[in-house]
This record gives sequence, C-alpha cells and structure tokens, in this order.
Amino acid sequence: MTFAIVGCGGWDVPPQAITWKNPVPSNPETLAAARQIYAYHCQKCHGIGGDGKIPPGLTYSYFTRPTNFTNTRIVNRMSDGEIFWKISHGNRPMPPFKNRLSAVQRWELVDLIRAFAHPQPMNQSSQK
Repeated sequence: MTFAIVGCGGWDVPPQAITWKNPVPSNPETLAAARQIYAYHCQKCHGIGGDGKIPPGLTYSYFTRPTNFTNTRIVNRMSDGEIFWKISHGNRPMPPFKNRLSAVQRWELVDLIRAFAHPQPMNQSSQK
C-alpha cells in the first residue's frame, strides 16, 4: 500500500482518504456542536480559537507544534477527507479520535477547522 505525505506535519494519509467529501453541512448548528467537541478534546493543544497556542494556565510542550487552524495556507492545502483522516487516526502526540468521536462529530470538526481558517464576518444587516 502506498501512502502520500501531504498537508502539515508529515502525516501518512492514504490517497483515497484525500478524495472523501464532507457529508455534514457547515451551518450554525453543526458549528456550535463542533465548538463543544473542540472545547473538550482539542483546544488544550490547538488553542481556544484554533491558533495552535496553548491556552493560558496550561503548561506543557510538544516535540511537534500543534497546527494553527487560523493559517489559511495550511488549511487550504488539506482536503476535507485529509483533515477527517488526521482527526480519526492521529499522529503523535495527537491521539486518534475514531473511537472517541462519531463520524458525524469528526466531520463537524472539519467544518470548524475550515471556519477557523475562513471566519465569517458578523452579520452587518443591522448596521445599515
């Protein structure tokens, strides 16, 4: 079996995973659900806003720096399937989440990672 090293951090993502499409729509409900999952499982390493900075009050270090999901260049280089596979399988020091989170929850996290990289401006219709 051949693996390609793509995206960030030298992950070995199977080529077929790169083609997977996210079946979960990105909307306020799914992003809210993903934010709860992220707060519990992800923010202690990837930062409160996805910037890869350890939140205040936590002190530990890694040999591999957590990905900064606010970096559009990094996030845009990865397909939805690639991000899903990375969440599912992990890569030390990041644990795998395929047995901790449902497929829907992992796809919701893909949507949230995209939202960190491409934040939507606040609705300005009330500011006319």
